[in-house]
Amino acid sequence: MRSLAAPVASVLVALTAIGAGPRVFALVALPALAAGALEHRLPRAVAAGVGVLLGVLALGAGTIADRPALVVAGVLWLLAGIGRAWGINRGRSRRRAWTNRGLTALGAVAIAFLVVYPTLLTVGYLTKPRRQIDEAALGLPHARVAFSASDGVRLSGWLVPSRNGAAIVLVHGGGGDRQGTIRHARMLAAAGYGVLLYDARGRGASAGQENAFGWQWHRDVRGAVSFLAGHGVRRIGLLGLSTGAEAVVTEAAHDPRVGAVVADGLQGRTAADAAHLPAGDRISVQPAFVVAGAEIRLATGQHRPPPLKGLVHELARTRPLLLIGTVAFERAFDRAYTTGTAARLWELPDTEHTGGLADRPGAYRARVLSIFDGALLSGA
Repeated sequence: MRSLAAPVASVLVALTAIGAGPRVFALVALPALAAGALEHRLPRAVAAGVGVLLGVLALGAGTIADRPALVVAGVLWLLAGIGRAWGINRGRSRRRAWTNRGLTALGAVAIAFLVVYPTLLTVGYLTKPRRQIDEAALGLPHARVAFSASDGVRLSGWLVPSRNGAAIVLVHGGGGDRQGTIRHARMLAAAGYGVLLYDARGRGASAGQENAFGWQWHRDVRGAVSFLAGHGVRRIGLLGLSTGAEAVVTEAAHDPRVGAVVADGLQGRTAADAAHLPAGDRISVQPAFVVAGAEIRLATGQHRPPPLKGLVHELARTRPLLLIGTVAFERAFDRAYTTGTAARLWELPDTEHTGGLADRPGAYRARVLSIFDGALLSGA
């Protein structure tokens, strides 16, 4: 098993990567094939460490991306790594053996923090499976619509007609789809607003490449705003959840057609964003953002978006902006972004991420509508 496990695992990973594009193949398959071919030429301790590392990565990635071949490859690599490590301290003094174990444990923690966690985070951002859209789930009179993002990617969504002459674009969170904003759509529709909710690129029924970090999602938002403007809507607001919050802030900062923005769950998407966190949070977050950002760029060719702090400041100078922050990590970002601006920050420390409407429906409705009503309906 030891002689065949690593090469077989490498072939399984390579076969899984075929069809995913040349970048993914170069990043995943070629290193895997090299590891399998060189496994027996490496020093025993190095080969054992490489086998365990690749096993954990393949097992985690296969589980996240629902790729059984990767799961099998992970098990094989783990067997190869454990097999090479078994009895490696035999014949050594007790002191030397325990020193080696201690150093191995410290190295494992560092690798888990700097390699395993951000890499599996990247896998989740780029490969989370889509789910079927339930066309009856909205429960409101609406039309099925399709429109193009500003770069031509075709997007699918639902349009609820307006009763007050204004409309809100709703943007869901990373890894989700339009069904994640149904509760918000019903709230806005009950107040008379038209609502456009859609699947971001690579999600639901929309075309395009998935990236739950949302590096290109502002292009989708611009397409949604253009779609509404093309249908005669002149009073437009944006409401985004989590990754969608980052997308609406990014687009609105440079789109004067947007009259008001609510960003629920704004966090960060690049190492530059994490640089604004307090020291303790920064140490725990920024290294993962550096690695994940580099991997996403290499795998997709996408460029990092501008830092959110500057976008928040730019937007808050000209239009109403409400940030809704829940968990501590999220509120730390929001405080850093809004300090010194006219943006409003509503903190909900006992609420789950983007769970404000579910936990406090009355207060949430009042806060959000005060932003949109004041900017979009006053003097209408």
